[in-house]
Amino acid sequence: MTEDIKKACEVMAAGGIILYPTDTIWGIGCDATNEKAVQRVYELKRRADNKAMLVLMDSEAKLDTCRMFPISLGI
Repeated sequence: MTEDIKKACEVMAAGGIILYPTDTIWGIGCDATNEKAVQRVYELKRRADNKAMLVLMDSEAKLDTCRMFPISLGI
């Protein structure tokens, strides 16, 4: 499992998208600070750009450094 986590981190650091298991479904994830990766998740999910998306962080301290950006996909 440690190797899987390491690989997922490498994929996200390179701007890629990952799948991860949750309690009931699979989640689609990316580096939330990478605008192009976030756009790809919106496109993949065919999600309207006016709908919010969940962002997971490992600590409250990261909230201060989080920069949210508008998404305009033209879908």
